[in-house]
Amino acid sequence: MPQALSIFLAAALIISIFAFAGCASSTAALTEKDNGKSIELKVGETITVKLESNPTTGYSWSLSEETDQGIMFMISSEYKQSSDDKELVGGGGFETFKFKAAGQGSTEIILNYMSPWEEDIKPEDIFRLSINVK
Repeated sequence: MPQALSIFLAAALIISIFAFAGCASSTAALTEKDNGKSIELKVGETITVKLESNPTTGYSWSLSEETDQGIMFMISSEYKQSSDDKELVGGGGFETFKFKAAGQGSTEIILNYMSPWEEDIKPEDIFRLSINVK
């Protein structure tokens, strides 16, 4: 194989790798310390929000209807107990929410910590994150 062709193919391979890596969605991990912050994302990027929770108290985090899911779509939510002892009654843990930037625009991710059956009562805690998707 001629040297010029080998160099061309190697350069094409390197460019393809970098182009593919640029298409991969990045994930930002956020916690309570990020409450009230603003972030910018590109369409397709994802974020996770991990908040302390203890559903044995009757309280859990829920996504507010005010969040525009056409801009930031909730992919999943999961609770994991902190303790390795799964038989520990009343042990707290973390709820982790994963969101994907679905469309351009601005919205807030608003998570309310409350009892699901007490909809008319002010939440015990609120997590807010302003999002601008470009």
